[in-house]
Amino acid sequence: MPGGNLNDDSFVAQNMTVHDLSMLEDTAIAVDATYFIKQMLEHSPSHEPLMCALAGLTGIHMHLENELNQWKAHKVTPFFIFEGMPVVGQDQVSIQAGLRDIQRTNEAWDLYFAGRASEAVAAFGATGSAFRTQQLYPLLQRLLRKRKLHFLVTPYNASAQIAYFDMIDSDQCGGIMGSSELLLYPIHDSIIKAIDWSQKRIHVSSKRQLVRALHINESLLPDVLLMTGTSFLPYFPPLRDPSIITRSPSVLDAANMLRTSEKNMASLCNSFNDLLQTQEPQWLDKYRKARMAVNHFVYIAESGEVCVHDYEHLTSDNHEYLGFQLPAEVFHYLNRGLISPRVLSWIAYCQVTVLPTLDGFVTSEYRALVTKQLVPYYETALSLIANRLNRGINFREIQLKVWYDSEFSLKLKHRGEDNDAVNRVAGWNVTTESIEKHFPKPSGGDKAAASPAAGSIAFELAALSNKDFVTSTLKAPKIKGIVSGDTIVSLTLWKLLTLRGYVDSKTLEPTKWGVALGKTFAALEPVFQKHPEVAATLHAAALLAFDLIRLDLLNSKNQHAELQGLPANGSAEDRDTVVLISRTATLLQLRQDTSGYTGPLSKSLLAFHTLTTTVAEANRAIVESLLALTFMSNQAERERSDYWDIGHRLPYTEFPDAALGIAVKTFLDESFEDTTPEDKVSRKEVFPTKFVPHATHPFEDFEVAFGLVEAVYAGVQTLGDSEIKPAAKAEWERAKKYLERRK
Repeated sequence: MPGGNLNDDSFVAQNMTVHDLSMLEDTAIAVDATYFIKQMLEHSPSHEPLMCALAGLTGIHMHLENELNQWKAHKVTPFFIFEGMPVVGQDQVSIQAGLRDIQRTNEAWDLYFAGRASEAVAAFGATGSAFRTQQLYPLLQRLLRKRKLHFLVTPYNASAQIAYFDMIDSDQCGGIMGSSELLLYPIHDSIIKAIDWSQKRIHVSSKRQLVRALHINESLLPDVLLMTGTSFLPYFPPLRDPSIITRSPSVLDAANMLRTSEKNMASLCNSFNDLLQTQEPQWLDKYRKARMAVNHFVYIAESGEVCVHDYEHLTSDNHEYLGFQLPAEVFHYLNRGLISPRVLSWIAYCQVTVLPTLDGFVTSEYRALVTKQLVPYYETALSLIANRLNRGINFREIQLKVWYDSEFSLKLKHRGEDNDAVNRVAGWNVTTESIEKHFPKPSGGDKAAASPAAGSIAFELAALSNKDFVTSTLKAPKIKGIVSGDTIVSLTLWKLLTLRGYVDSKTLEPTKWGVALGKTFAALEPVFQKHPEVAATLHAAALLAFDLIRLDLLNSKNQHAELQGLPANGSAEDRDTVVLISRTATLLQLRQDTSGYTGPLSKSLLAFHTLTTTVAEANRAIVESLLALTFMSNQAERERSDYWDIGHRLPYTEFPDAALGIAVKTFLDESFEDTTPEDKVSRKEVFPTKFVPHATHPFEDFEVAFGLVEAVYAGVQTLGDSEIKPAAKAEWERAKKYLERRK
């Protein structure tokens, strides 16, 4: 793993020791996946400074592969532990960190707008906390599965799970690797902080050494560490007050400060009451919850049971610091990769929290999106699972909170009487036998290659044109015990299309929007034939495009000139058309080599990218709730080994960055005066080198993006004025004609 700044706390870093890498040979190490990914992102050669400006990475796949190769070459086996639900307070800390990051990225954007590109890149590279490492979980897990390396997704934080393995001297690992938060828990002693493969050394932090250096009892160490701030508790404000401590504070300063109050946190807070009241008035209460969450950490025992540490002393108000108890069954689905912790955390903490965005620009359309338009999505996702849980949890109020307004709160309506999502999908009684009867697979040849596969969305929508299949589904008895992964995936998509208004819940026939989406899928067939490598993502992009159109987002409106990065050439109508085309292109990926992105940036398209991922994540919440419902209601066989495959075959687990939208906008803007074939050929020769030098297939990616625009146009034209405004329909017609002129 890359070296560098091994720990943010100077005193902890000073007390680290270095050992020979050979100590780890033929050993398995329990590794905190979040810590591992952060180390990769923060240090060369895998650090990409424009990560927050593009909302993505170009070379992380190769760098992860190379890192895993090093583990294998040195005969060390990583046992990755992935985080589950956030700990109480973690979302609030994430919001605070995100707000600080937004301030820094705004400064970087100012440098970029001023033409100081090199300084801007460096400034962007110093940010990153708003980029959620959990977005890279699917990629890392896919690589681990390919290598047949075991990993585990814990109910809550990874540090607690790793501490449990160390505490019981588990045979599954001979060492542990992660952040300094491991020191909060009852580990034996040593934590691997970094591995230097080239120097064949490991950097280790010793709990015993740190306790000796601080001259405190081990029981006091968690308090000292909590004071310096963790992922779920903000730092103790007096430590950052320059009138008290003039240098960067450390755990030593925290220990000395705590001694002044006889090692009593309440007494210490009382001593600094005035300061706390102005900066963090609830800090003591947050500390107490954090301390109890550490004392009673949740883990998966080697027997498979979900356990609470020191359960005998668990207090009656444990929901205040552990959240409401969820059934072990849902943690099983979480651990096996069927679902993410997103909706589970909403239920456990009775709160949906919208976290900071990378662009940090709160537009009126973004505000309306997260506080109004997506509310039905949140409520639907909650209602699908909540009705299968304890009635007490089901009747708890769940609030919506947003990162940009601490005063905002909205009560969600997720109960059965308010949301009938379960009943709306009750008609989908599909069996594998019925699918195989009505849609036999071709024996082979070109026809087989051209046929949409189960799980493509196109197959599920096209299947509804088979009247016999629809009739048999409506007449079929309640389904149970589905074994086929294909059937479960298709069933989930049919239910998703129903809940999102593309399929009528009573007749199971496509609605007008479903017909339009089907027309778009049909128009995409030539693109699939020519570019089969993009088939896995293009259908999902088309579905997302229609959701964005229905939300009045995928258009040329709300350009926000203050964000810059808008088209500058051509007529006003042409510029608006380029905005629409480039926004559509952000739904797809620009393929690049592993060198990292070099090229123009656009805060305008970054802000639009935020809208697309926000809508996609809301859809993903519904998908995962549908999956959980299918298994919890016994519609699918539970004893199986393909949970991860089922969950990750469904859309919206990974998202493209904004690079293709930027490249398309730049190309169309630069070539607006190219009218002759010679001009167009010349432009194609010089454009990649000048603007996207690391793009591997730029014009093929452009062709796919333009194909998506034309296919969406084909679908939109089937809609009437009651579904879409004539002006919006006309925009897509102009986009198609514009692309015809530019070819």
